[in-house]
Amino acid sequence: MGNKPNFYVLIFLLFIGAEASFAQLVELATVPHKNFKTQVEIGSNLRISNTNTLPFWDDFSQGMDTLAWVFEGASYSESIGINAPSLGVIILDGTDSNGKPYSRQIRDQGAGDYLTSRPFDLSTLSVAQSTSLFLSFFWQAGGRAEMPDENDRLVLQFLNRNGQWISVWEISGGPERDPNQFSQESVQVLADFQHEAFQFRFVNFGRLSGPFDTWVLDYIYLNTGRTFNQLSYLDRALTQANELKFGDYTAVPAIFSSSLPSSTGSIKNEFYNLENRFRAMEYSVLITNTNTGASVPINLNTPFNPVPTALERRRFSSNSPSQIPAISEETDLEVKTYLTTGDKNLFVVNSGDSTFFSQVNYRVNDTVTTLIPIRDFFAYDDGRADYAAGINQRSGMLAVKYQVDQPVYIKGLTINFTNADQIDFPIDIMVWQNLDNQPVFRREELIPLKNGIDSLTYFSLDTNIQVTGEFYVGFTQFTNDFIHIGLDKNNDQGDKIFYNVNGTWAENTEVRGSLMIRPHVSLAPPFAQSENPSEIFRIYPNPVENQLNVEGKFRDIKVFDSFGREILLERESTERGEILNFRGQKSGIYVLHLLSEKGAESFRILVK
Repeated sequence: MGNKPNFYVLIFLLFIGAEASFAQLVELATVPHKNFKTQVEIGSNLRISNTNTLPFWDDFSQGMDTLAWVFEGASYSESIGINAPSLGVIILDGTDSNGKPYSRQIRDQGAGDYLTSRPFDLSTLSVAQSTSLFLSFFWQAGGRAEMPDENDRLVLQFLNRNGQWISVWEISGGPERDPNQFSQESVQVLADFQHEAFQFRFVNFGRLSGPFDTWVLDYIYLNTGRTFNQLSYLDRALTQANELKFGDYTAVPAIFSSSLPSSTGSIKNEFYNLENRFRAMEYSVLITNTNTGASVPINLNTPFNPVPTALERRRFSSNSPSQIPAISEETDLEVKTYLTTGDKNLFVVNSGDSTFFSQVNYRVNDTVTTLIPIRDFFAYDDGRADYAAGINQRSGMLAVKYQVDQPVYIKGLTINFTNADQIDFPIDIMVWQNLDNQPVFRREELIPLKNGIDSLTYFSLDTNIQVTGEFYVGFTQFTNDFIHIGLDKNNDQGDKIFYNVNGTWAENTEVRGSLMIRPHVSLAPPFAQSENPSEIFRIYPNPVENQLNVEGKFRDIKVFDSFGREILLERESTERGEILNFRGQKSGIYVLHLLSEKGAESFRILVK
């Protein structure tokens, strides 16, 4: 095992009790994605035989097909692979399906993830078919993840008729492997493996204590009538999610929609011609307001010039989107890019007759649709965490820099906490106008339970906080454990990340990507402000477990949860005011709005 990059060496300390002296920003575990393919009914039934048939092809552009594969720890990614044959790859490393290390022992080595095919019945192949059965696939060492070392291996195994897994191909890691390059292999399936329950599987051998020694797989094809060197396909594919950025941002608030056309760059993507001959083709790009359905074509049947050559990969850009569908309220913009290529189903010609195979549809990777949120927040990330990052210092602070051209109010923060074991860890959410000064907002919170890997936790602010120019949002932690925050690898804005572990702020220089901490903003104050001081209210107990007493002269009471949603509580009138019943409500921060003759006031209530 060779030397790891410094920031990966540091993660080892996580498993042996890191001391504060080692504290810094570190890239942590993978965030496993299970993007399962939507199954299409054939007639009235799904394929329920639990077997595969020839020809077999999967480029993972439609996600993880559980009818074709068994995924044991293997995860899905649209950003870890570099220069992939098509959008969507499978990742094998030293973490399980939940992103947890297979071992807590730093130096443990062994088999990590498995990608295993469902069975094939190969017992009825003809002689011609038997001698021309080949499996091909693309592999990459590392990609945007951690590189495998010399002693690490990616192995392909076949299941023989005795139920034994036999290694038929392998590749080792090391410095000679290029993390930017996919390689294609072809392996013949010999007669010894051609039985009624044939399977093949990929397995990685490497370090089992974290997201190390990563291998990337894509574009797997098994069929007869092939030769060893038959490694081109009648297929043209888009290889990336659509990239639409507003300056450095991937998402901007709807309140700035009038300035979007001037700040929006062109929409970018990439195609790969997998055929060993040139092919004339066209591309189209459309943007649709998902709320109104209004659509604007940015490009329509635009020919690629020059004509794509054999096995060419080309980055391309749309026209400048001078018009964007009108935005009058918060929405998502759907960006669709599609190729016009002439691609079709795989077919063979025998005696002048063509036989088409519906299970190999080369059209499925010709279209990519991406949703761009235009809501109330700024973001650098694409909404999907590839890894986590964090610091391991009690009282350490982590912040992300944003910039606006006019004053805005911070309504709240969203943070993607990726480690389910850290529920109820205390943090202070914070807003800074300048890191050289004290924060303008600080409040203690607990990391809550969340619904899914990519869901972000929203923390509403209960005070009108206005910022302008450069500002920062983040948190303080109260543990020496790494607090896992989602890290998107697709848009590298690592220079916007800052951390403070020793009393001094430092700009991140090690971790590449976008940390998933977002500010939610408004132009108007979120809370109404009374020009005249209101009457004195007495609100107790705070924190509250069941009943909250509200005393004073007021006309109305409204209660909002941390997501800004009004909740209806049981209320009881008293001589001095009202009693609000919080019994059965989730613990957390609530905001109490009181309206009196002198104006409105808001109070933060902590429910235990």
